[in-house]
Amino acid sequence: MLETEVRGPITRVHVWRTMWGRSFYTASAYLVDGLLVDTGPPATAREVVAWARGQEVHQVVNSHHHEDHSGGDGPLQRALGVPVAAHHAAVPILAAFPRLPLYRRLVWGQPRNVVAEPLGAAVETARYRFEVIPTPGHTPDHVCFFEPREGWLFGGDLFVHERVRYLRAGEDAGAILASLRGVLALRPRLLLCAHAGFVSEPCAAIERKIAYWEGLAEAARRWQAEGLSLRETTERVLGPEDVTARASRGQFSKLNLIRSLLEANENRPRIDTNGHEPQA
Repeated sequence: MLETEVRGPITRVHVWRTMWGRSFYTASAYLVDGLLVDTGPPATAREVVAWARGQEVHQVVNSHHHEDHSGGDGPLQRALGVPVAAHHAAVPILAAFPRLPLYRRLVWGQPRNVVAEPLGAAVETARYRFEVIPTPGHTPDHVCFFEPREGWLFGGDLFVHERVRYLRAGEDAGAILASLRGVLALRPRLLLCAHAGFVSEPCAAIERKIAYWEGLAEAARRWQAEGLSLRETTERVLGPEDVTARASRGQFSKLNLIRSLLEANENRPRIDTNGHEPQA
């Protein structure tokens, strides 16, 4: 399924897949001045291509390689001949996309391979210049696109929601928090999120997400100090796992988030009483 929402010169392309009468996890791409930021999953690629034929799409960029952001790359490139660009670490993944776990194939579909070019420091269109901001954590190849004059931040999967309670295996909560603080310093005026859509007060929303995760980490540390296991700690802080963790065989779970938040605290530089990091 596909629907669009227009805000000024930006069009949000909101896509989702339905199975057994239910809609699954949704995703969004954004078109501005001929630049398409992300392309949605393979399952909706045909609809995205049909929509794009009636638009001025001159180039495609990916926030990262995940299938719900790059799944339309190949079909769009083959249908319209548009160039695709992504972080240099994503380029070989897109060229030979690995076989996905079953739950991800069922929800999004398996991407087809695509030839992409590495992103430079910025992406330019006729009217705008988007700075490429490395924002690792969700994946090592994750980037955001920031238009400083307009204050637009195309955030990919950096934000997602103020109260994210699950993490994929391999995500780094500490790095995500650092990336969130990095984009917060840019003081964006509009966040264009791949899942939350248009976020009109992004700085306040980002601050609330950081505070929420910091609160989870503090609660988890307290329960760990009481001698609870990681699983017991997770249940005390976020409640028991649900169908999300079971369907993904633990690849997408609350436990992953709590583990990563605790590891981020353990790896944080220790500060002495004078406010200085200890010397190595």
